[in-house]
Amino acid sequence: MSVNNDAFRQGVEQAMKAAELTQSAEFSEEWAEVVILWQRAIAHMQAVPNGSTNAALAKQKVVEYERNLQYAQSNVGTRASRAPSSKTYWTLGSDRDLVMAIQGAPSQTIQYQVTCQQTLRYGNSIVELHNGYVKQYDNPDGNLQVLADSDVVISVSASQNRWTLGATETDVLQLQGTPTRQEQYTSNGFTTLYYGKSSVMFENGQVIGYLNADQNLKVSVQPPALLSGQTAPEFWTMGSSRTEVLRAEGQTPVAISRNDSSCEEVFHFKDGEVTFRQGLVTGYRNRSGALKVR
Repeated sequence: MSVNNDAFRQGVEQAMKAAELTQSAEFSEEWAEVVILWQRAIAHMQAVPNGSTNAALAKQKVVEYERNLQYAQSNVGTRASRAPSSKTYWTLGSDRDLVMAIQGAPSQTIQYQVTCQQTLRYGNSIVELHNGYVKQYDNPDGNLQVLADSDVVISVSASQNRWTLGATETDVLQLQGTPTRQEQYTSNGFTTLYYGKSSVMFENGQVIGYLNADQNLKVSVQPPALLSGQTAPEFWTMGSSRTEVLRAEGQTPVAISRNDSSCEEVFHFKDGEVTFRQGLVTGYRNRSGALKVR
């Protein structure tokens, strides 16, 4: 079978799986899987060359599948979640911890220290990270569990009636109410909402940091739930991930500041700070010796 016909066949197969799952999909996670299947079906159809005997039909299928994709996407955000604390997909803006938790260890990792970039390769598919967060991806193998058009999801979660990193400005306003002051920098998509001396920082409508100076922010930064048989680490070290630090410390940071231009993210705890670069610990300050670092 030629590569051209193989792409068309694979597209049809993914579409059949998507249509079948659509009949029984109930929870948000199931609709997310439907979205991923339609994305794969579309990618395969778009890979059919113009000179192929199936080229015209493939173009028709892309239009048809894109309609089905939009319907499935609308259900991801509106249907109830079976396991709210467990993520089954990642998005643009997701953190390195979530991508690797879902995709597993990459077949190759390429680090670019000077430009603060990292490439995770899964077969022929790649995930491009900047400062530990997904900036773009290419999914020719159709093996990435990514939702192309969705609200940002990251590895941390919030307890009930709390917001967390990655939350939308609407989410924060619903929980916090009207801010006492607001600053907006439209040229680069940054917004800061102030609640007294406390503040919440957004980039393109997504929470990227905060300062809980007045202890009035309804923020919660909880690491992913432990898998069966896993135990939380007692300590973290240089090179540990954000998840490992949060699990060991067992507390929501007083403040989190992220600066992608300098390729740093800092978690401020009551007794010190932990600095991350590309999602991994590169430094810390342990003022009272209370940080659980070795």
